[in-house]
Amino acid sequence: MGFVWITFATENNIDGDIDYLAQEISRSGLRTRLHPLFPGEDDKIDRLMPAFLGRPDQCDAWILYASAESLGGDRIDKLRRVVEHAEAQRAGFPRIGLPTNADTLAKAEQISLSSRIFVDDPEWRGRLSAALGADLPGVASNQTGLPPYVAKLQPLEKGPFRYTFEFRPKMKRWDPVLFAILPEERSLVAPEIQNHPYEEGFSDDAEWYFLRGQVPATPQNSYVVAMKGLPTRLAFGQEGADEVVVLNMRPPN
Repeated sequence: MGFVWITFATENNIDGDIDYLAQEISRSGLRTRLHPLFPGEDDKIDRLMPAFLGRPDQCDAWILYASAESLGGDRIDKLRRVVEHAEAQRAGFPRIGLPTNADTLAKAEQISLSSRIFVDDPEWRGRLSAALGADLPGVASNQTGLPPYVAKLQPLEKGPFRYTFEFRPKMKRWDPVLFAILPEERSLVAPEIQNHPYEEGFSDDAEWYFLRGQVPATPQNSYVVAMKGLPTRLAFGQEGADEVVVLNMRPPN
């Protein structure tokens, strides 16, 4: 059973994105170790990373969550030096970059990576399995543990809306994006997507009133829905996919 180290900026794990990634890798039988990069502590890259990266008994693969935060300042130069030194010490090993966008990919390319997988890649699970030489199982309907999404309900003190509901995936992308409530609660809730264009309608079976977002939801791009009232239940996720999430929000009247 091998060790996979994940290097990331702490800012990118506020909602548990990195914890979820580590969980899914662990389901394959690999053991994960987290290497957080804290603000103002970049000197620890040179002191701590060689302790595991250059040792085959401590590190079988390395993953860099390549974001604007993790690659800021002089971190690119520090990471490049450490990775090049590790390569000189041992035979080739997986060095996987997970860029958040094209800009962070361009920066991460300065580091010696063996694989690159965008965090919003719909096929990220299969590509990461191939890069690690492991088998990351798919998401089961009865799976326990950290969810593959972020969902936040926030009350509002002023204005016509009383709540906002923010949601996004932690990995992959949702396209098209779905938000839905019960049709009979449409007037009560009066939902509006605040940050992206959308269209509205009713499901073919008339069981849902939906808003369909026209911009993909990704780990870097969440959706925010403003609501005047709290629905009995709501659904969100990628339209037409098995992993659409249904949440019970309050008891029916």
